[in-house]
Amino acid sequence: MKLINIFAFILIFFVIGSNSLKILGVFPTGSKSHFAIGKAIVDALHDAGHDITVMSPFPQKKPLERYRDIDFTEIKDKYEKEMNINPFDFGKMPIFMMVPMMSTFGMGVMDDILSYSSVQELLKSKEKFDVCIVEIFFMETYMALAEHHGCILIGFTTFNAVGMIDEITGNISPTSYVPMPFLDYTDKMTFIERLWNTVYTQYEKILFHVLEVPIQYRIYRRHFPDAKKSFYEMVKSPAIIFQNSHVSTSSPRPYMPNVIEVCGIHVKAAKPLPDDLQEFLDSAVDGAIVFSMGSFIQSKNFPIDKRNALLNVFGRLKQKVLWKFEEDLPNKPKNVKISSWLPQRDVVAHKNVKVFITHGGLLGTTEAMYEGVPLLGIPIFGDQKMNMNNAVAKGYGLVVNFDDITEEKIESALTKLLNDPKYFETAQSLSKIFNDRPMTPQESVVYWTEYAYRHKGAEHLKSAGSDLYYFQLISLDVYFVLFLIFVVNAMIDFYVVRYLYRRFFRKSSDKPSKKQKKN
Repeated sequence: MKLINIFAFILIFFVIGSNSLKILGVFPTGSKSHFAIGKAIVDALHDAGHDITVMSPFPQKKPLERYRDIDFTEIKDKYEKEMNINPFDFGKMPIFMMVPMMSTFGMGVMDDILSYSSVQELLKSKEKFDVCIVEIFFMETYMALAEHHGCILIGFTTFNAVGMIDEITGNISPTSYVPMPFLDYTDKMTFIERLWNTVYTQYEKILFHVLEVPIQYRIYRRHFPDAKKSFYEMVKSPAIIFQNSHVSTSSPRPYMPNVIEVCGIHVKAAKPLPDDLQEFLDSAVDGAIVFSMGSFIQSKNFPIDKRNALLNVFGRLKQKVLWKFEEDLPNKPKNVKISSWLPQRDVVAHKNVKVFITHGGLLGTTEAMYEGVPLLGIPIFGDQKMNMNNAVAKGYGLVVNFDDITEEKIESALTKLLNDPKYFETAQSLSKIFNDRPMTPQESVVYWTEYAYRHKGAEHLKSAGSDLYYFQLISLDVYFVLFLIFVVNAMIDFYVVRYLYRRFFRKSSDKPSKKQKKN
């Protein structure tokens, strides 16, 4: 019997081992919210039995088996000190400056990361992997790691489709109803909004080809001198794109078959809360409000007048308020509890939470959508305004812009969200749509990653559109030729008509009449 058990164990070991993939995750941005999506993707793959190596500035605190970190925290810390960005000032930056700024910054960081000692050690080792998963966010050169390590490439984005995804996949984003993420539009745009959305979309494409490509090409050739693919071939080589979006949180739009939506990938089963938070929320018999501005934006940096406006409103509520506030808050009302850190996913899941006040980041809004909790948004920058405008358009959220925070506006918005049942009912309805899927986001990630590997890059999923230039993809060349044909034909018709007029009508009109002949 023991021999049979040992044999069964050995058999299972080899079966699992033979199906295990070596996966390299490349998550270079210094944003915890971006990293959270990449980490959730590789966690799902790790849970499925695959071996994980992760390049990021956020190494694990507790080592795991089959999970290795290639850490470059030093680079992140260096740039955070040099940049010293105030997120509230960042939100006031004109939209046409934001993209080139982020692009230039990203490419500078990319060169430093690829030169960093631990990354160079990996590059020089030429260790073989089966799959490389790379975040796509103004730093496409990291995709070259897939060819360098002899593996299939998979990309992911932390929000809805950006212009770069269209470049990679041949996807089409009609500017008439697909807003760019950094614009605060929904899919139902006015003429002026459609005009600006079109202009901004083309502006991003021009920036990529004129500003980014020359710089990234030099970085690409410097760090990957033996690469056989051209820069454009490398950029268009992902087998699959995982995208942090879903129709319930954004809007319906076309995608190519290799673009897989995995919104909610970071949302796991709610865990028990720390005793103090559990007791506070359990005792909220009239309901509770959770207030968090995420990891990058800190509530302690709110101007005093806006902070006091919020506290005055909270003090008049019968609901309890749990606020992520990073320092001591004197004179706070009795119904307000502050904490420098919150297990956000877990507190939003508490049955007594009636409203979530948020900056509108996609992680927090997704967690609220998962639980069916209405939103009050205070968006600052990036895709936050678009996320919150979607919540308003769908009927489960309201917005108070940061510059407009007053007691009257905050109190009016909270009164509506707490007392009008339509917001809660809509949030619950959309939550059912969000969770009603054939596979969970985690299952989708595992299935499609293994699918791409099984089918050696899944070339059959790739559209021929990805091989076309943009003007070919939208048939500008065809329309131009048709326009020329129309112009030439119109000119020919004009000259023919003029000739016939001169040949027959003008000559006959020039002949003298009988009266003229008599005279």
